[in-house]
Amino acid sequence: MKNELYGDGIRSDFPAIQEMLDSGVSEVCLPRPKNFYLIDKTLKIHGGQTLKLSPTTVIKLADDSNCEMLTDCDFNSWKENVCVDGGIWDMNNKNQEPNPYWFPGKDGKTAFDRLGVSRGDFTLKAAKKANALLDFGYSSFCMRFCRIKNFTLKNVHFKDAVTYCFQGAYLEDFKVCDIFIEFNQGAPKFYNQDGIHFEGHCKRGLVQNIKGQTHDDMVALTADDSGPYGPIEDIVIDGVYSTKTHSAVRLLSHGEPVKNITIKNVFGDYYTYGIGLTKYHGEEWERGIIENVCIENFKGCHCKEKFDYGGKQRPLIWIQAGVDVKNLDVYNVSREEHVNTTPLLHLDEGASVENFNAENITQKSFVGEILEVLKLDGSVKNLSTKNITNE
Repeated sequence: MKNELYGDGIRSDFPAIQEMLDSGVSEVCLPRPKNFYLIDKTLKIHGGQTLKLSPTTVIKLADDSNCEMLTDCDFNSWKENVCVDGGIWDMNNKNQEPNPYWFPGKDGKTAFDRLGVSRGDFTLKAAKKANALLDFGYSSFCMRFCRIKNFTLKNVHFKDAVTYCFQGAYLEDFKVCDIFIEFNQGAPKFYNQDGIHFEGHCKRGLVQNIKGQTHDDMVALTADDSGPYGPIEDIVIDGVYSTKTHSAVRLLSHGEPVKNITIKNVFGDYYTYGIGLTKYHGEEWERGIIENVCIENFKGCHCKEKFDYGGKQRPLIWIQAGVDVKNLDVYNVSREEHVNTTPLLHLDEGASVENFNAENITQKSFVGEILEVLKLDGSVKNLSTKNITNE
């Protein structure tokens, strides 16, 4: 190798690690460092490669690097068999430029300024037209991946990302498993600090055993949000464990479909909502399209903490106005509520469900009043309920 791998936490290890990735070897296995690996530029992994670190190996973004830590080599070209396994990925957010969605960088510009759009026009003029992940110049995301078949991210600990820990689009046959998420401070506020965030054209995926705390969604499937617009389908989310978190799982559509989604084994307390089927933005005439969703084994409640970006305290399961759902099954849900008086599940006025099955739902209220279990202000064509207990 031309470049030396230091691992002393002082000198940059980027040249050596990137040289290893560019060599074309199928597995880059980083040895345990003396201290930790320091990088000051974005590492780029190629198709047919695995990047492997031990679970306790720290790789840290140097002060004022203002870049992603890891991406694939080319967002516009398809590649296969990419795997990232292990490591504590510390984005060192307090020493990077702030969250560019809300705060200007050293150039005086936000991400919207750099894209040449207003905040309100962002999705219509930028993300909607994108055929790959948008180049913000400075995205503030820890990892980003696009156009990969057979993608795996596992055994990764994300620490102090500026905003999203992970963003992916055009991923097919993927696994994101055994992930821990840690945020110790905002950047500078607790805004947009998502965990695992999927944009359009993600298909046939398993998201499993996601733990920690976020200040936006722990897991988000957003078909037309801040990345390329497109369908999201055939995803299993199995195991989301969190405490004092903004929300566990969001499905988002205002025109592109999100369908065939299983969400199971979700446990935590939330200062906004637990699981949301949302539109969030888009034109008033647009409708969210969500099909075939099963929510199973969900135990949750609200917490008092709100941090900087709590939003309104929503129901534990929230179906937002403007969303049309075809086939929603909700099984084995338990709530013991000490904080919030919202219903366990609320179908907003202006939302609809064609076929809605709710079974084995238990709610206990400790707020001095009996709370609604199912508040159906929107329209339901076919409703089936069984074994609903409310105290």
